[in-house]
Amino acid sequence: MKTLAIIAEYNPFHNGHQYHLECAKKLTGADYSIALMSGNFLQRGIPAMWDKYTRATMASLSGVDLTLELPFVYASGSARDFATGAVSILDSLGIVDYLCFGAETDNLDLLSIIADVINSEPDSYKEQLNYSISNGLSFPQARTVAVTKYLSQSKEVLKLIQTSEHQENLEESAMTTLQLTLEGVASALNMPNNILAIEYIAALRRINSRIKPVIIKRCNAMYHDEKLYNSISSATAIRASIEASSFELSNIKHDIPAEVYNVVESSYMHSWPINYEALTPYLQCKLLNPCIYNEICDISEEFAHKLRKLQPVTNYQAAIDALSSKDLTATRIFRNLIHLIMDYKEEHRKLFIDNSYAMYASILSFRKDKSALLKHINEHSSIPLITKKADFEKYFADHQNINLSTAKIMWDYDIKATNLYNCLVYNTYGSKLQNDYNISLPII
Repeated sequence: MKTLAIIAEYNPFHNGHQYHLECAKKLTGADYSIALMSGNFLQRGIPAMWDKYTRATMASLSGVDLTLELPFVYASGSARDFATGAVSILDSLGIVDYLCFGAETDNLDLLSIIADVINSEPDSYKEQLNYSISNGLSFPQARTVAVTKYLSQSKEVLKLIQTSEHQENLEESAMTTLQLTLEGVASALNMPNNILAIEYIAALRRINSRIKPVIIKRCNAMYHDEKLYNSISSATAIRASIEASSFELSNIKHDIPAEVYNVVESSYMHSWPINYEALTPYLQCKLLNPCIYNEICDISEEFAHKLRKLQPVTNYQAAIDALSSKDLTATRIFRNLIHLIMDYKEEHRKLFIDNSYAMYASILSFRKDKSALLKHINEHSSIPLITKKADFEKYFADHQNINLSTAKIMWDYDIKATNLYNCLVYNTYGSKLQNDYNISLPII
């Protein structure tokens, strides 16, 4: 029996995701599919437009056999934490054969060499990275410079050189390919899906996972493409259309599967869309009641200083603008603020890392006709599979290898994230969503 896994946000599940799932099944010949999906808050540090159970329902209706939740602490983390947390959970299930992910390039060799540099962190790479950061570059920009410069001086890059049949032109061919390869490295590190793909590969290698990476090249619409194609459009384009003042629900009808459209149609303006501006009062409350800011995950002393100067009478976007700087990406600022609102401590992040990242796997939805997959996981997993959330602690009786107190800290962040999101929905629409303890899991 073969099982493939996908790490996703599905905000929303669209035709491109359907294409990705179908290609993954065809390429791997897998019998089962698992999606490890971000919960109510995303890697960009913002709330999802739809709640996690609605998005999990979208996935199940579209053919994903089992949807699990990527815990808040990883779903809202840096690319490294996001990828390592996700890969560690999938590896701990003991039954995943393939990790299938989309990327702007399908050159696995290229992405693997970059991943190896990131993992090994050679001295010259670290020196260039630190130098670039100290000169005002953001971390992603600095890393692109450091990786490219290191590979330009390394024999490792020669692994990618494809020489012609005419060996007499080897040196010239090698130099030309070297230049093209380095251009490819810089390009790869500037593409959002490539960046996560590199992190997935790096994480698989760090934990010595048996899971095989499988790349599916993005087609038609790129990640930041805001054009609707009425076929395969990016999630960015779909969300941009929704946020436009001229939006009508029918605008996105041909960019998402029919069953997903039925789901979004039934709950439109009842529980979605949710925008990050809805977090304004929670940020104001934090500014009115300041904590030790640099104890919060990812918040530096410099950023903490900016927070102390920020006036509570503000809205979310104005706060983002006031906190922005050349060396910080907007995404990093968004993540810092959601960690502040959630009171996510850096000491807890380190605790999770010290405990090998994976604590549990929590079910969001599944397909009834593939319930044998749950039994298979329970037979092979080294972490508990949480079905009934009210019985969380009971699942650890057969998993003495997991530190329950540490797992409970992680779990409490998940529960808090759901409650916070439900508050956003209530304050926006007056609708009360069920929480993690009283909801009936979607079984399709």
